[in-house]
Amino acid sequence: MSNDIVFVIERRMERAGSVYMRGRQLARLFAEVAADYGRVVRLAYSDEALGGVIAIVNKSALMPPNVGVPARLRDAGCTVLVDYVDGRIDPPSGEAAHGFIACSALQFRHLRSKWPNKPCIHLPHHADLDIGDVACQWDSFRCAYFGHPDNALHLQPLAEAGLVTQVTTRRENLSGWMDRLPEFNLHYAFRPRALWGRGFKPFTKGFTAACVGAVVLVADCDEEATELLGADYPFRLPGTADAAMVAARLQTMRDGFGGADWALARSRMGRLREVSSAGYLRALIRANFFEEGGLSAMLR
Repeated sequence: MSNDIVFVIERRMERAGSVYMRGRQLARLFAEVAADYGRVVRLAYSDEALGGVIAIVNKSALMPPNVGVPARLRDAGCTVLVDYVDGRIDPPSGEAAHGFIACSALQFRHLRSKWPNKPCIHLPHHADLDIGDVACQWDSFRCAYFGHPDNALHLQPLAEAGLVTQVTTRRENLSGWMDRLPEFNLHYAFRPRALWGRGFKPFTKGFTAACVGAVVLVADCDEEATELLGADYPFRLPGTADAAMVAARLQTMRDGFGGADWALARSRMGRLREVSSAGYLRALIRANFFEEGGLSAMLR
């Protein structure tokens, strides 16, 4: 039996964001810690023959038609840990798993409730490791939405009003979106809970903003944002707000740029930057997977 830690990804979804961030990048963080313990961390495709390894199964290898991957790995003598990122794990995969990795507080609580007898570690989503040491400007109000336009409300009227700039993101900075991060000190992240479906959404837009020192505008029904920033975070809007209400709030924020609300928001985002940083994730990985805690006994 090998003690290699293998991140299992789906070959057909090589370009998916979950493979890039929660597969390749998370494996890199694991490898940096594992080297101190003489352990090997590597990636493998879900169609490869794996036996006797510690398999961390990525979301890409759990989506249909791959629902049988955890059971097959378990039958091959692997220790199976499932990391579904933002979805609900189907019962067969959950039963086959030896344990779970959650990347959001909501998902962690769900998994603990659904499978109370199986270990679960909350390993928060990290900010994109390729962003590097970048800081946004604070000379004037500038707001942007970074992401796919389907993942936020009211973008078109806000863009037409000149309040929000839309920046499409692609993995590995293929669209050059990271180069624009220094321009904007407010990231638009108004995504009411109804847009999530039945799944769980790690607060990646908040982590991206925090990474460069920016703040975010969020919906008050975004439970993950509230968990991380607090119910008194100043830049929250009712999830029912229409485009006119959002536009009015952005104008008010622009008029009060640099004031007390901005100072409080920046303070909260500073904490968010810490908990989504590579250093914080490496410390959690060390404590929960290699030292005396969490899943460490399972991984020996």
